[in-house]
Amino acid sequence: MSRQYTVLISCLWATSVFEQGRLIAKLLREHGANVEMRKYISIFDIMNHSADAYLWLLVINPTWLTDVVPAYIEAKQATNGKAFIYSTVEGIPYPHITKVHCCRYAEYVANSNFTKRCLEKAGLKVIDVIHHAVDFTEVEQAKKIAQYLRQKIKRDFPGRVVFCYVGRDDHRKQLDKLMQAIDIVNEKAKDKLVLLLHTELRRPKLFERPNVYIVSKFGELTHVKVLALMHASDYFVFPSVCEGFGVPVLEAMAVGRPVIHCWFELLSEFSNREYNIVFDYIDVVYWQTSAEQYFEMHMYEPEQLADAILYAIDIYTNYKSEYEERCAKLTEWAKKWDYRNIYKPWLHKLGVAKHE
Repeated sequence: MSRQYTVLISCLWATSVFEQGRLIAKLLREHGANVEMRKYISIFDIMNHSADAYLWLLVINPTWLTDVVPAYIEAKQATNGKAFIYSTVEGIPYPHITKVHCCRYAEYVANSNFTKRCLEKAGLKVIDVIHHAVDFTEVEQAKKIAQYLRQKIKRDFPGRVVFCYVGRDDHRKQLDKLMQAIDIVNEKAKDKLVLLLHTELRRPKLFERPNVYIVSKFGELTHVKVLALMHASDYFVFPSVCEGFGVPVLEAMAVGRPVIHCWFELLSEFSNREYNIVFDYIDVVYWQTSAEQYFEMHMYEPEQLADAILYAIDIYTNYKSEYEERCAKLTEWAKKWDYRNIYKPWLHKLGVAKHE
């Protein structure tokens, strides 16, 4: 009896990266592969012929690849090229490190054209671009859960337009700026909105403002329940100025909720300017970080975000048919990023398509 075709996936356990690894694994399994997800694949796994193909999902902080690149090179030779590093970045990896580090000997599949540009600026070779994706089976599950959640939210906050944010609290996400924008909106339309947060409790006092509520701690909800929270709200607000991809924006569109966000690369690669509510950045600033990257920060003023929120309130309150059209159009738009279509290239790259 022949052994089932096996793929090993090593996935960074950051929430968004892990979820994408899970979707790739799901697609490979749907096409008959045996998939093992691990935190780490060593060169000894390769030498022991543990799998027929190998995939690493990583943020390209160069020194994180010190153990990965030798294993990747060995895997590429052992599998006749069926080994890949699927990469994301928030900015430009430090060139003074990439020029002397073993990461320069690897080839990368980027998760966006933005990632491709940043890696190439650091002197690294990118062989392909494959966007991240969303699972519409989970979207439909989330919508069923959201029916009851939405009823409760609307009972608890009658007459309010419900905004939500899902994500971490770090300097890229700019929750300080979101709170400044909420202060402005509270001065002009205090009885018109409520903001629900699924985030970290690193700075709980930051959120001690009227109309702001932490409903759950980041990492405590299942993925489907996070999608349900998005759908149970009226809008998804995303104050970020720097992203590795911005999966929550894609997921919010998939569940049919307009997103309020700054229009910058790479969100502009998959967001919809016509049906989301977006605004332009004022300046680009490169931040030196401990992540071995110059984060590309797209800065704006809190007044811009506040104006976008007020505009969203006006649409929902006074132009309900326009709001409903935006929701429907965004769901259709997001279907372009269904994982069954977006991740098809992995079936061929990893050799699964030949073994169905």
